[in-house]
Amino acid sequence: MKLFMTPTSPYSRRARIAIIEAGYRNQCQEIDVSPIPENLDTLLSAHPSGKAPTLLLDSGIGLSECILIAQHMNDISEGKLYPKDPAERLSCQTMESIGSVLMDSLFTRSSQNRLDASEQSPTILKKETERSNRLYRALDEIVSELEGKKHMGALTVACALSYADWRGAEDNWRVKHPRLDAWMEEIEQHQSFATTSRPNA
Repeated sequence: MKLFMTPTSPYSRRARIAIIEAGYRNQCQEIDVSPIPENLDTLLSAHPSGKAPTLLLDSGIGLSECILIAQHMNDISEGKLYPKDPAERLSCQTMESIGSVLMDSLFTRSSQNRLDASEQSPTILKKETERSNRLYRALDEIVSELEGKKHMGALTVACALSYADWRGAEDNWRVKHPRLDAWMEEIEQHQSFATTSRPNA
């Protein structure tokens, strides 16, 4: 397998973590396609979306979107990434959905902030800042359910919060949510999370 990824992307990090957690790290070659505009042809050879991450299977099939990559790795590893119990799996997926939306919200704000001031949308920035803050609060409310968990729900949340440290530092989520911060400090030591940290983080 080949994973086309960018090392600073939280989406690529989710895919990389899924591969490690499934036990396929040594069977998957990571290919850095940053900056994407200069490597678009390489990405398009794996999937028509031209997006990273994309997992190219040995069969020649390409999978884009980190959640689909995680689900595939769960399937081929006989369920290492998601709980088998329906209630526990739903809890995991709830965490994963909150983490996914937080990641998207932070990405949207980051994209806006990189524009010239005249091109930024105050409406979008306000909406996404409010959304991010709601999601931090939602995670704080379920932090007891996160404790001790290392499934894809918890690891997706961790990826999103790590991204918030970088692209949403003004949110100051660690100070506002100390229980969530304490949980994050613990999961940051988890092997698959630590080995996929952003360069120069």
